[in-house]
Amino acid sequence: MVHLNPSCNTHSHWLHNAPYQQPTTTPLPTKADIVIIGGGITGLSTAYWLTKLNPTQSVVVLEARGLSSGATGRNGGIICPGLNDNFDHIVQKYGEKEAERLVDFDYRNVDMLAQFLEEHGDKDNGSFDPQITWLKHGTVCAWTSEQEAYEALPGAIKLKQLRPHEDDIEILSPERVQEITGQKVFKYGGLQIKHTAIAWAARIVYCLARAVEDKVHLATFTSVQEVRQQSKEYRHQIITNRGIIEAKKVAYCTNAWTKYLLPTFQRHLVPIRNQVVSVPVPPVSKTENDAAKMDYVLSANRGFQYLSYRPYDQTLIFGGCRNTTAGWMVYEDDDSTLNQTVSCHLRGQLEDYGFPHFPEREWVGTMGFSIQDGLPFVGDLTRLLGKEKGSGQYIAAGFSGHGMPRTFLCGRGLAQLLSDQSLDSYFPEPFLVDHSSRHYLFEQSSKL
Repeated sequence: MVHLNPSCNTHSHWLHNAPYQQPTTTPLPTKADIVIIGGGITGLSTAYWLTKLNPTQSVVVLEARGLSSGATGRNGGIICPGLNDNFDHIVQKYGEKEAERLVDFDYRNVDMLAQFLEEHGDKDNGSFDPQITWLKHGTVCAWTSEQEAYEALPGAIKLKQLRPHEDDIEILSPERVQEITGQKVFKYGGLQIKHTAIAWAARIVYCLARAVEDKVHLATFTSVQEVRQQSKEYRHQIITNRGIIEAKKVAYCTNAWTKYLLPTFQRHLVPIRNQVVSVPVPPVSKTENDAAKMDYVLSANRGFQYLSYRPYDQTLIFGGCRNTTAGWMVYEDDDSTLNQTVSCHLRGQLEDYGFPHFPEREWVGTMGFSIQDGLPFVGDLTRLLGKEKGSGQYIAAGFSGHGMPRTFLCGRGLAQLLSDQSLDSYFPEPFLVDHSSRHYLFEQSSKL
């Protein structure tokens, strides 16, 4: 069962009083050149780049709920390149040159996204103001045990050596981590990535939507039930709760929900729930570790905790702790309920850090994890599904909790493929569905 009931979601801080959260009343077109399934940052980025690369194409975006109601509207609002990859493993698997391209892609994505927001975002604290804020100390990945430090250090050294961004990355001593964070509990050092921003991620989607809404048909509360193939120019018949639309090409920007429309991905792209709280911070904090002085993002305990302070609305955003549950909330896609164990740990950890710990809102988001290699799937599905079924079908999904530094340019790459154009030279080939490192997919899928 797909848990996409719009009346029983946990209420995200980012979706409060948001636009594009009402059902579309305009009838669905009966035909389109391209139908994009998914109205998050990937789907809207793809739509945006399509309007730039080939504006003559007719494009429809279908979203089962309101725009950005999935992972983009339920994350921690952190934009940091190269945060959750094991770079020692990546260098071993793909080689140093390709690892550099992967890192560079993240940095390039962050900068091009910031440029887009400078051109298309507002600065009035309204629904189209993502409030992007660059942090003095960037992201601090604090190692919380001797074992974690031992395992993380080789990857940190490799990351530090990768050009051209090595000056942005530092390996921190325990004393330096404690100095930046004010937390004496961090006794094992860590990794710092300085090029980090925080943002209201859902509003990035709304900026994208506003930029394309005169050129693209945006259909909210339009749930796709099935995609069928047919033998004519409009090869794909998309069955929705609001009618049928035929398309020449279909793009799945469905992340955690991909397996419901493409069962082939069930073994390779899995849903994982994550839980987040927003905590108001009094203007004058009496705590020793004053949240209002936070000029960094904290990632701790192998990335299972992430914390930031938002100066615009004086709010702490703290997420994670899913590793405190028996199954780490893997294979779970219900974002309508809270896990009470995680709720207790989120509050307890905030208290341990000396921060306010009485949330105003608490919510769940479902991420799509590419469990074999942690890299997104981008590209056409011909080789995976076969020429007859896969022709004209494309995907960009599986961002593994690391979508903010990758989705904007993955959307560009997908738009290039949909427009029969060449990918940019900087696009990482390991992202492609048919990359040689992923041939096991075809072998396994053929045995299903």
